Amino acid sequence: MSDHNPWEPDFETVEPSAIRRAIGERTQTSFRDIPQFDVSRQVLAGPMMTARTRLKAAGADPLPTFNDYLIKLTGDALPVYPTLNSWWEDDVVKLLKSVNVGFVCETEEGILLPTVFDVDHKTLGEIAGETRQLIAQARAGRLRASFQRGAGITLTNIGPAGVDQFNGIISPPQTAILAIASVAPRPVVEGDSVVIQPTMYLTISLDHRVHDGRRGAEFLAELAKKLADEEHLRNL
Repeated sequence: MSDHNPWEPDFETVEPSAIRRAIGERTQTSFRDIPQFDVSRQVLAGPMMTARTRLKAAGADPLPTFNDYLIKLTGDALPVYPTLNSWWEDDVVKLLKSVNVGFVCETEEGILLPTVFDVDHKTLGEIAGETRQLIAQARAGRLRASFQRGAGITLTNIGPAGVDQFNGIISPPQTAILAIASVAPRPVVEGDSVVIQPTMYLTISLDHRVHDGRRGAEFLAELAKKLADEEHLRNL
């Protein structure tokens, strides 16, 4: 007679990869140690789409992604909101002097966090070229450790998967992460009318040991202002 318990399902054991284990340890530490909260805002995406279409028609190579636009806009805004470009270490806030922005990159083994350095001193085109190289290196398993550290804030973007809104998990010692959701046609109030425009939701998750909600709201308002300004977007 078989000793198999019919109430226990059959299963296969899968050993997590080194990257998956590192992700688990880092996110577990984040949830355990960081008092995180979220602030969200719907922003216009039409001007960014128009600016990108102009670049495509002009033969821009590489063509910036929406993520590249947000990396550039975030980097340009951080000097105005320096506490968002910070680390929490040894029970003190460290305000970083360089504006380095990380971004989540998916690979077959799990996510990595490449860093774009000195974003506030680079053009949108330079950032687009750099992120393309970093993504290729990450997915080929050749991304050096020196390009996975030093960021003061990280961007995570699963908008291409059609997600309306989500929040990221802060990557310690950073104190903020910006989540970028999908671009989709949504109702927008203009004066006394309701019109349909392409928009997206941005959600910033913050460490309450460093930030209050107003700072997150002001930062998102700054991004919303720049995203609504097509002329500004054309000159990045």
